Amino acid sequence: MAKPGGDPCAFLPLHPLEFRILLAIKAAPAHGYRIVREIENRERDIGSIYPGNLYRRIRDLLAKGLLEEVAAPPAIDVDARRKYFGLTTLGTAVLVAEGKRLEGLVREARAVGVLSET
Repeated sequence: MAKPGGDPCAFLPLHPLEFRILLAIKAAPAHGYRIVREIENRERDIGSIYPGNLYRRIRDLLAKGLLEEVAAPPAIDVDARRKYFGLTTLGTAVLVAEGKRLEGLVREARAVGVLSET
């Protein structure tokens, strides 16, 4: 496991669900159910995200230093029982690095005719 504060590329590639979690939290801290709703709203055909899998990935992202527990943001639906998660500076850097890595793969796939230009 890469150490927090290290090179963002040392954390790559991310598991697809980890990448989606980081994307979901990019705009604002969120709790588990809100993360799931954000992912499902963005990708309607993703299927079910099971709580055990979600929280295992969140636990891993916390251990890597990419997420941190934060105070609940001021909102109407704040529930004191929920844990809220936000991106760390390292988490943001890893999110950007993974996005660039995936962009490069898509560019390569287009170059060899696997994907068409759209």
